[in-house]
Amino acid sequence: MRSKRIQPIAKHADQLQQQAVQIFVVAQQAVVDAQLQLEQLIEYRSEYNNGRVSGSLSVIQLRDYQVFLNKLNQSIDQARINIINKKQLCEQQKLNWLKTRSRSKALDAVIVKYQVQEAQIEARIEQKEQDEFSSRPKR
Repeated sequence: MRSKRIQPIAKHADQLQQQAVQIFVVAQQAVVDAQLQLEQLIEYRSEYNNGRVSGSLSVIQLRDYQVFLNKLNQSIDQARINIINKKQLCEQQKLNWLKTRSRSKALDAVIVKYQVQEAQIEARIEQKEQDEFSSRPKR
């Protein structure tokens, strides 16, 4: 039976598809986490800007403020780059998942096709046996 022989292959393809979808979900969560981190950095920068002392700052304090703000802006830029990279990885994982899902569905369709063919063959054999039995002379 061809359908029985191909079932382990289909089962393996299904397992690969399940793994691929899990990897895709993890990649999606990484994008969400990176976006949350960016939002937190932007919020922190906003709070930092709003919380600074207006008035007289010493030159050293002003310089330290500018250095910190520059580092914070660099972190925000890096977080944006990180999001882009994670989105690209997520898209790759999505394509991989779709590929494995397609293969798994194709193998399932082949199994169904083979099962239909096998059922038709069995039905013909059974019909032939019934015809032979009914055509035998009765004793």
